[in-house]
Amino acid sequence: MKLFGTDGIRGDSSRFPFDNATLEIIGKSIAETLKTEKNILIIRDTRGSGIRIQKELAKGILNAGLTPVFGGVMPTSAASFIMQRGKYSAAIVISASHNPYMDNGIKIFNSRGFKLKDNVELKIEKKIKKYLNLNATVLNKDIKIKEYPQFLKFYERFIVEKFTGISLKGKTIVIDCANGSSYKCAPYVLKKLGAKIIVLNNKPDGKNINLNCGALHPEYAAKIVKERKAFCGFAFDGDADRLICIDENGVIKDGDYFLASMAVWLKNKKKLKNDTLVTTVMANMGLLETMKKEHIKTVSAKVGDRYVIENMKRYKASFGGEQSGHFIFKDILTTGDGLLSSIMLLAALNDRNKTMSEFMNIIEKFPQVLVNKKVKEKVPIKKLLNSYKLIKDHGKVLGVNGRILVRYSGTENFVRIMVEGKDIKTIETISENVLTSIENEIASYNK
Repeated sequence: MKLFGTDGIRGDSSRFPFDNATLEIIGKSIAETLKTEKNILIIRDTRGSGIRIQKELAKGILNAGLTPVFGGVMPTSAASFIMQRGKYSAAIVISASHNPYMDNGIKIFNSRGFKLKDNVELKIEKKIKKYLNLNATVLNKDIKIKEYPQFLKFYERFIVEKFTGISLKGKTIVIDCANGSSYKCAPYVLKKLGAKIIVLNNKPDGKNINLNCGALHPEYAAKIVKERKAFCGFAFDGDADRLICIDENGVIKDGDYFLASMAVWLKNKKKLKNDTLVTTVMANMGLLETMKKEHIKTVSAKVGDRYVIENMKRYKASFGGEQSGHFIFKDILTTGDGLLSSIMLLAALNDRNKTMSEFMNIIEKFPQVLVNKKVKEKVPIKKLLNSYKLIKDHGKVLGVNGRILVRYSGTENFVRIMVEGKDIKTIETISENVLTSIENEIASYNK
């Protein structure tokens, strides 16, 4: 049993480890492992299960002798921002990010606003398992929860004041809030900066988070951008730490376009520390080629924004992110922030007096196929001998003009296959062959 994945603990909110008793043990284990005398902040996204989960975690924190403080519905990145103010020992974010409403998750930030490292998560996990094996007693009494809206106001004011020098007056911007954590703050902040806002999916009901909307489904927002002749559009995910951009023509731009264009802009403004961009193994080869031409060093991290930030610290970089839409401006915040990223891009467009399509025209991407398929179990790829050999063989065929990457999701039972190359038909065939092989081997693995 492994509780922590790529981004904290995540799973079906109706099952272990999100049952009440285990949640209390998790809260207690977090508080005891971090060994502090300060209070712990708890925030959540708009999922209905978040209210119950925060209450049970709070019981465990109280059991450990600390006090939980509740910030209510806020973007994940707001927790990182508040931690940097120094008043709390840690922040717990209750969110399953882009997952459907039935799931939920627990992300933890330390007192400096960084997500926990693997070794700290391992200590918490060992303590949780210890208490589970001992059948640790839990608090049966009910506790009252009072959420403080001023935390969200604090975060909103920080973003607005950071960008008071730019004006969005006369610009119509479409935003899709995914019925998630950005549903209040994104419209408020962009209006404060002068933009005319067309808001989509900002009426959360506890079950409609990410439902055919937001960063996972930006098609409708793209349609509205084109129909309304908007300046651009932005789609956030459920906890608002991810961003997908839409240009004035209604064309959806993933994170590679954002990273390439912003890295070059920052370098020209002498704000790209060490002329280095940190990205992940999922970055398109077209992005890497563009950075080479622009004399920008690229560092490739494991998938997950916390691995991006670890490499940013290691290489003293100020900017990094993922193709999926996590972008980190380390000199401002220590984690991905969709709203901050959208305004940083708008500031760059203002500075260059360009449309998004013109600004992002810097990169020519290699054809890429991404396959995400649910599997019964995550058998290590190296143990799937035929599939592993097939992957290696295809990699040799692609050579320097392509690549293949196969991994499991860190948060769900999905296998993810990425193939890049010069010819779309070839890489589609490769991805299909590899997927079929993996499915067949997993099906027969334990027989």
